[in-house]
Amino acid sequence: MLASIYWGTLLTAITEGLSFFSLITFGWILGTWVLICIILIVIYFRLNSQIIPTLKQNNYSQIKKDFQIKSSVNLLLCGVGFVVATVGLIAIIAPPNNWDSMDYHMSRVAYWIQNHTVAHYPTSYTPQLYQNPWSEFVILHFQILSGGDHFANLVQWFSMIGCILGVSLIAKQLGANLRGQVLSAVVTATIPMGILQASSTQNDYVVAFWVVCLAYYLLSTIQGGNSNIWMNSFNIGSSTGLAILSKGTAYFYVFPFLIWLALYQIKRLRWQAWKPALIVGSISLLLNISHYLRNYNLFASPLGEPGGYRNEILGVNILISNILRNIALHIGTPIGLWNGIANRLIQITHIFIGVDVNDPRITFSKTFFVPGGWSTIGITGNENSAGNFLHIALITICIIIFLTRKDIRKGSYIFGYLIASVSTFILFCYLVKWQAWNSRLHLPFFVLISPFLGVVLSKLKKKKIAIIIVAFMLISSLPWVFFNKYRPMIDSKNIFQTGRIEQYFSNRPFLKGTYTGAVEFLNYQKCSNIGLSMGNDPWEYPLWVLLKPNNQKVVKIQHINVTNISASLEKKDSYKNFEPCGIISMETKKSKQKKSIEINLKGKTYVRSWDSPELGVFIK
Repeated sequence: MLASIYWGTLLTAITEGLSFFSLITFGWILGTWVLICIILIVIYFRLNSQIIPTLKQNNYSQIKKDFQIKSSVNLLLCGVGFVVATVGLIAIIAPPNNWDSMDYHMSRVAYWIQNHTVAHYPTSYTPQLYQNPWSEFVILHFQILSGGDHFANLVQWFSMIGCILGVSLIAKQLGANLRGQVLSAVVTATIPMGILQASSTQNDYVVAFWVVCLAYYLLSTIQGGNSNIWMNSFNIGSSTGLAILSKGTAYFYVFPFLIWLALYQIKRLRWQAWKPALIVGSISLLLNISHYLRNYNLFASPLGEPGGYRNEILGVNILISNILRNIALHIGTPIGLWNGIANRLIQITHIFIGVDVNDPRITFSKTFFVPGGWSTIGITGNENSAGNFLHIALITICIIIFLTRKDIRKGSYIFGYLIASVSTFILFCYLVKWQAWNSRLHLPFFVLISPFLGVVLSKLKKKKIAIIIVAFMLISSLPWVFFNKYRPMIDSKNIFQTGRIEQYFSNRPFLKGTYTGAVEFLNYQKCSNIGLSMGNDPWEYPLWVLLKPNNQKVVKIQHINVTNISASLEKKDSYKNFEPCGIISMETKKSKQKKSIEINLKGKTYVRSWDSPELGVFIK
């Protein structure tokens, strides 16, 4: 965990430093990492020359005795290993094909590589610019060094591994024995949303990992007193900064833990509490300052463009409404009667509290419903809206057991940890509108609550019950492992038998022929400077994949005739002289009714020369 924090901080510094001088290239990235590795190897051997002889003196048999594990717990660990290894195999074999990846996660990486900088650029889809970029920074390094996107999904997969290890350590800090640590790890490894996301380029697992690091070092600070307080402050600040740099939802997940830390520091250090607080705040800000400045210079806000996700009205009744509706995303089952009853009960409750269940001021996009069918128990799902039914049930049961068992409540810091973890979910519900895909944003909460669940399960009087529960969770998680909707291992179109190019289009298979045809036409025209007119849903990354290997010339791609705030960037030297030989235009619902025959750009006319229902290609 400590190595991950240092590595994440170092990667951010390298990316921002090279980007400032437009040096994001293979040579500079490779040279920088090689130099750092050489320096670290030299430091390692100088600092650790005395450690190896000491290790040889340790009693191996005593170590072996201390770590003897019962066969039942061993089987659970094997189950976790199987889930993690299988998801990792999917992450390696399947290409990035998540909808958001095609819109902005992977597209922004392609632009950064082309532009040799992570600076903002003109685009028709501004989330490519203002969304928090740390996950894509890692993908950027992987992609430049490997020459492709084969390792892009591993950012989430490594985060999954980090979370499994991290929650077991937190469980230990909360008083769990080795068995309790393993139970916590199993609970984390079997989260359906986590399993589905871990083989994609979404970034909720990345946020979860950094918040787990924050929680771990916070507990280390509290339990260690004044020892290592400054080093722990650095670790907490780095974890907080990296979480925020990964995704905007991190603000909800770090805030309760930072409040807990602040209260502890004030109690222990009194008026000197500002010193560790300054370290935490400064490091968090330093990690995010470059991204904040880029956003502020373009959008006049460090957070970028407002997205309309924030609740427009607040209150206790609004909080109750959103808690119920967000929990509903995880309680749907394939049983229609159950979903109907749950939906009706929630609607009746809303009548009682005086809130419209579909109020647009607290509901984003779709109207409220209790999900069912494909997204729940044993049925294929995707990383945008799968529910965690068994986990929400287990959380409810464990909280009831915790409140009724005095001996568990007396555990060190477990009550404070439970309050902080639950507060993250409450804060999210209080501030964020309900939407059908909120369940993926809940992933950090389910990861954070897992150590608590492990502790409570390990304290059950009948130990076999806990083993049976988590074993059942392992078995029930297999459908999400094997039947991922867009990256299935067992299906007529599984990842082993389906071509890589075809898998890019798993979300929108009807576009494959269209995109391939458009690229073949541009290659026939020997066109290497390509303008994009894609609208507000630019499903564009597959175009980068198709265009790059099929053209001998260096391909340059740029959005043209941009009408949003990023249009001001077209005046910069890097973009103002761009003159495409062809333009790919995505047809919108409005344009499909009356297709344009030509596009005008900088006084030049481009005529529609290739056509399909979804795309048009215009040639100068």
